[in-house]
Amino acid sequence: MLKKRLFQYTFIVLTAVIGFYSCERNDAEPDLQMRRFSRLYVSFEGFRSSTTAPDSNIRMVYPADSSGLFRFSQAHVSDAQGGGPIFYHSTLASLFQASANLNGVNDTSVYTLNVGGNTGTLRNVGRMGNRLYNTVRGLTYHALSNRLFIVNGSGANAGVYVVDSPRSRTGFAAPVKRLRTLGYQMWGAAYADNKLLVSKLGAEGGLCIFDNITTIDVRPTDSVADLSLNARVLPIEGAQNLRGLSYDTVKNVLAMVDFSAGSGRILVFENVAEMLNSTAGTTIRPTRIISGAATGLLQPVEVLIDPRETGTYIYVADRVARRISRFSIGDSGNVAPDQSLSTGNQIPVGLTLDVRELQ
Repeated sequence: MLKKRLFQYTFIVLTAVIGFYSCERNDAEPDLQMRRFSRLYVSFEGFRSSTTAPDSNIRMVYPADSSGLFRFSQAHVSDAQGGGPIFYHSTLASLFQASANLNGVNDTSVYTLNVGGNTGTLRNVGRMGNRLYNTVRGLTYHALSNRLFIVNGSGANAGVYVVDSPRSRTGFAAPVKRLRTLGYQMWGAAYADNKLLVSKLGAEGGLCIFDNITTIDVRPTDSVADLSLNARVLPIEGAQNLRGLSYDTVKNVLAMVDFSAGSGRILVFENVAEMLNSTAGTTIRPTRIISGAATGLLQPVEVLIDPRETGTYIYVADRVARRISRFSIGDSGNVAPDQSLSTGNQIPVGLTLDVRELQ
C-alpha cells in the first residue's frame, strides 16, 4: 500500500513539473543564448497628455526583424517627464533614456532602466540629474572605460558630458569630463575607434567627428576642455535639416536622416571607416538616398541600423508622420518601407535595439 501511494505521489509531482515547464516554454521567450532575436525600443516625447493615466514613454517592438507581424508588444512608463534619446548596451543590461525637458517642465536628467534578460521588460532603477543635461540629443557608451557620453545639443551648455559608471549612478551626477562645444548645434551620437560622431546642424550641416574622445585631457580644476579643437566637420552635399545618425561598424555603413519642408530622407554612406579619416572641410556624398512620397517620411529624427553581421534593416522614427518605418539596408530611391507602424497620437523621438545572433 505504501509503495502504491509513493508511486502515485511521484507521478503527480513529475506531472506537475512537466506541466510547469511546458507552460513556461509556451509563455516565455526561448533561451536567448540559443537563438537570434531583435527588440526595438521606442522613446516617446509626450508627458501628461491625458489626465486619466500617465503616458507610456517607452514601447517595444518584438520581434523587430520579423517578416510577419511588426507591432508594439510592451509599453512602459519611465520616470522621464517626456522621453528623449534612448540607448541600450548589452554589457550593462541597461537602457538609458534622456528627458525631452519640454517647455514648462524642468527635468534635466538621464534615466536608467534595467532590462529583463528573458522578456525585455523594463524597470526604473536610477537617474543621473544635472542642469547641464537640458537639451540632450544623443547618448552612447564606451565599454572599456565604462563611461556614458551625453551629447547636449545646443545652447549655453552645448557639449559632450562624460559620466563614469552610469549603471550605478543615481541622483545628482557630475560628469568626470565637460567637453564644451560652444556654437555647435548637434544631434545624435555614435562611438567608433576613439571617435564620437554627431550630426552638425545649421549652416554647412554635415558629419562632425570628435577625435580622441576617450583620451582628451581636461583641466584638473574644473574638468573642462574645448572639444571643438578636436572637431572635424565633413559637410554633406545637399544637407538641409540633419538629425539622428547610426554607424554600423560591422557592415561599415553609416545612416543619417535629413528633411526639408514636407519631405524626409535617409542618407546611406558605405566604406565609412575610410571616410572618417577625411580632412576637415571635405564634402561627402551619400552612396544612396532613400526619399520620395512612397517612403512616407516627413520629418525623421532618429535612425538605427541593425548592427549584426546578418542584420538587414534600417529603422526610422518620424515625429511628424508619427510612425516607425523599417527599410532594407540596400534600399535606394523612392521605395515604400518594408514595414510601418503608426504611433497614433504619440510622438516618437528615439530608437535603440537589443539584438542577438545565433550562438
